[in-house]
Amino acid sequence: MNTADSEEMSQPLAQRGFSATSNLKDADIVLMNTCTVREQAEHRADSNIGRLRVWKGQNPHRILIVAGCAASRWGDSIQRKYPFIDLVSPATKIEEFPDAIEKVLKARWNFGTETSEHFNDNMTRASVIRDTTEHATLPRTTYHAPFIFGSNETAYVTIMRGCNYSCSYCIVPQVRGRELYRPMMDILAEIHHKVAQGYKEVMLLGQTVNSYHDRPETNSNPMDFADLLRAVNAIPGLERIRFMSPHPRHMRDPVIQAMKNSEKVCRHIHLPVQSGSTRLLEQMKRLYTHKEYVAIVDKLRTAMPGILITTDIIVGFPGETEFDFLQTLSLLQEVQFNGLFAFKYSPRPGTASADLPDDVPDLEKEDRLQKVLALNQEIKMPSSAVSA
Repeated sequence: MNTADSEEMSQPLAQRGFSATSNLKDADIVLMNTCTVREQAEHRADSNIGRLRVWKGQNPHRILIVAGCAASRWGDSIQRKYPFIDLVSPATKIEEFPDAIEKVLKARWNFGTETSEHFNDNMTRASVIRDTTEHATLPRTTYHAPFIFGSNETAYVTIMRGCNYSCSYCIVPQVRGRELYRPMMDILAEIHHKVAQGYKEVMLLGQTVNSYHDRPETNSNPMDFADLLRAVNAIPGLERIRFMSPHPRHMRDPVIQAMKNSEKVCRHIHLPVQSGSTRLLEQMKRLYTHKEYVAIVDKLRTAMPGILITTDIIVGFPGETEFDFLQTLSLLQEVQFNGLFAFKYSPRPGTASADLPDDVPDLEKEDRLQKVLALNQEIKMPSSAVSA
């Protein structure tokens, strides 16, 4: 999502003649697209901004833009902390970015009417730093060739933004807002355009990507994620379809059937579970149980034998007992994931779980994290290699 958002924000710069550079000293603009899903990412972004003080001070014409999810959470406070920032563009206002950058360029360089003498003989360059974002519809967007992001093989296509869930540990709904959906015809038009550019694979992106739906004016029947998969599958020249990140609650039979019947949908799904403890899943407000999650996995494997399934795990959530943790290990044994991302819980300000005592000691969190990673590695290794 960070990559897709960065590419989208790069478009109005590319259209104004800016070329990309990975060399900071050559850059006239730095666009920092931030993440705040974990505390560490936000701290890294803050540190990067501080280091850019020197770069900014070397030339008063330079422009620093801080965008993305951390920008949403910080608001105006980040500009008060670092007055040399020229523009703060929150993730919730990415559609307004072209107008915002237009105002900054005009104010700083009189760009668009009489380009500053400083830039008359040089192509301007923008450097982008990424920190590893009721039915409502996103406005229509014109897409052009990628700027400096993405992949030569995979086209990242945002189909929706925001999240309507309230997972107790997650700050995303605060910084990305409620769900907004792009019209299906716009999504298909963008994919057609990217296939014409030579892309063979598409990655459909959304915070809970399989909750997507569209109500076209010409049809009273709503279109859902299953309909979108079938429509994308029919695009000539496209060879592979991926999507992330789905929510287990929306991994319903029609979506599984559409995956099965769409030969271009890759036989892999990243399906975050977070915990194997039903008690903790309820505390996390994940809206499914251990048993229900396993049943979804069984349906996926029955429909598509051999499908690869990966997941996310959080250890050390407030109140996680040894028994809760053993339930997570039990889930790993039961499901036999093909891979996972595991994290130690860290409270995010403003989330429901941040009000709970962070009562699992860090050493215990680290021990549980290592046990999860070790078990996953053991599961992925052949039994002969494990015994050896």
